[in-house]
Amino acid sequence: MEKNSNIEIMTGDPKKAINKLALPIIASMFILFANNIIDSIWVAGLGADPLAAIGYVTPLFMVMVGFGNGIGAGGNSLISRYIGAENKHQANNAAIIQ
Repeated sequence: MEKNSNIEIMTGDPKKAINKLALPIIASMFILFANNIIDSIWVAGLGADPLAAIGYVTPLFMVMVGFGNGIGAGGNSLISRYIGAENKHQANNAAIIQ
């Protein structure tokens, strides 16, 4: 069986694979933090109370994003395992497609 370039990266040098996988995550987190900073700068013009509200809500938002990412990664892993085992019914069930 012939390997494509993505599989070769994952089975090759571990440092290269980690860097290849980490860059999109780093970029998305940078954009998320930039959005929060821009929101804080804009809301600061409205006064101290709205700025305090942003400071209170931002950590809660980050926790919700973390849970969402965890559920998404777990669901993706479950579905891919069922697809690899050629069990389409269970893969559809895991994806809640019925």
